[in-house]
Amino acid sequence: MLTPRGHFLLLLGTVGAGLGVFNAQELLALVSLSVLVWLFFEWVQFRWRADVQLRGLSCERLVNGISSPTGRFWTRRLVRITVRVSPDSSMRIPWLRLEDVLPENMECSDGANIVDGYLQGADPFEFSYTATPRGAGSAILPGVTVRFGDLQGLFFIQRFLPARQSFRVLPTCIGIDTAHPTTKQVNSLPPPGIHRMQRAGMGSELLELREYVPGDPPKSIAWKVSAKRDVLMTRQYESEVPVRTTLFVDASFGTKLGAFGLRPIDQIILLAGSIARSTMSLRDPVGLVCFDNAHTMAVPSGLGERHFYRILDQLTECAVPTQPPLARLTTPLLEHTWATLQDRQPELLLPRVNQLPFRLFPIRPFLRNLNQRRARLTAALTEVYGLPADAPSQLEQDDLRLAALCQRYLTESGLAWTWPVVERRGREVHDWDARFDTLTAALTSAVAHGRDNELFVLLLDLVDYTGSLERLKQVIRLARARHHRVVVICPWPDETLKAKPADSPEKPDTVEDLVERAERTRLVAAAERLKRELRRLGVPVAFAADRRAIQLTLIEADLARSGRSTAGVRR
Repeated sequence: MLTPRGHFLLLLGTVGAGLGVFNAQELLALVSLSVLVWLFFEWVQFRWRADVQLRGLSCERLVNGISSPTGRFWTRRLVRITVRVSPDSSMRIPWLRLEDVLPENMECSDGANIVDGYLQGADPFEFSYTATPRGAGSAILPGVTVRFGDLQGLFFIQRFLPARQSFRVLPTCIGIDTAHPTTKQVNSLPPPGIHRMQRAGMGSELLELREYVPGDPPKSIAWKVSAKRDVLMTRQYESEVPVRTTLFVDASFGTKLGAFGLRPIDQIILLAGSIARSTMSLRDPVGLVCFDNAHTMAVPSGLGERHFYRILDQLTECAVPTQPPLARLTTPLLEHTWATLQDRQPELLLPRVNQLPFRLFPIRPFLRNLNQRRARLTAALTEVYGLPADAPSQLEQDDLRLAALCQRYLTESGLAWTWPVVERRGREVHDWDARFDTLTAALTSAVAHGRDNELFVLLLDLVDYTGSLERLKQVIRLARARHHRVVVICPWPDETLKAKPADSPEKPDTVEDLVERAERTRLVAAAERLKRELRRLGVPVAFAADRRAIQLTLIEADLARSGRSTAGVRR
């Protein structure tokens, strides 16, 4: 591939040789021909290095000192990556630019994943950098892109060295100091999940004394107190029951929109993992129910470190983007897919591999180039997914099918659900009716199979919802009637839409500032409406993924243990 400098020298030599021959200027013709011959020998040497020597390169990547094809990351924790490119024999390549292709879910924090270097002899070339995962889900490191050129900057070619490694990205939890100690001041600990409740039961702590009622067991009669009062008195003991917490995680399509680390699902998973960790530290069992627009996945209540990592694995599965809702085929979507293919699999787009038949129409250069790019893109996607031989001709005529393949390739390449991969267009992303159907069915089943005095934490993305909450209210009333407690936590759409501090300097409002202010006002009004409607049912509502939302859940669990309806004043 010629660079602009190479095109200029080729044109200059061709024009000079033509003018020299036509005007009988021997010196001009000789110099021009010398330039063309020099360009030819440089091209031959470049092609030999590109076709023979670059084939002998191999790539190895060490992630935290391990070269395993699979592994595990944690969000917002540093990952040390070392890339080693080795030749199979002695070679001399004067200039190389190596790029370790990072998915959109990871960002380079220290060092650089793009370096310039050279190969001399059989010694490998090695470079290191530090990256940080942004959000939970998955991260795939496909390989290294090699850009090779000559020292004069006349020719340029790009190759891809595969070194695929797949990693699961688990959420990092927020540490919260629990309100209750995990040890008692007596000699023995109770079984896990056992708490004293201010209700009558079969515990060991005395709750109260009352008069004997026919049907009470004789062993509960307090004989000494009865002798003093001359009336039969019965002992009532406190109930010892576990306060089970069930987390309902909204994993619908709408929660996965946006950049990694800023999606609603990232805030929901951060809250769910932190609440599970804090609740398990109090020796309470925790369960998990993940639901989307059509399916539900449940993890039964349990305790222990293994159960906690089981919950984290399920939360990670919820954060992995699946096939997005079908979008329209647009020019930005095609260009996005073309650029990703050039980085990941450039050999599928080479003209000598991906050949096209000659076509006379369209004649206009822009439309002709666009049609040729689309034809090569369809042929490359056919090769990637192993489609039939007649698939390219069908994809050129079927825009919806080609858009679905482009979305699939971009999603599998680790790109976030942002424009132009996914467009925010009404019910195609936010199917509220289907989401409420699965949520009400899951919550009704949990209430039906649950015992008295459980805590249900609903992690829902409801800020953008403007319809009626009657179906959600009905199932919440059912849970409250069974003496359960319910907490609703909604993620805030974007950190940039929070209220600005009062001491910020005054600046003239631009169009972007006015739009941002209007969006912030709309979100605040929607949040106040949601709080107002749910607080009438005795359900606290919190927004954003921070410590206050986790502490609110722990306060509700404390109320469930004590049997009180509201939190008392702590001194």
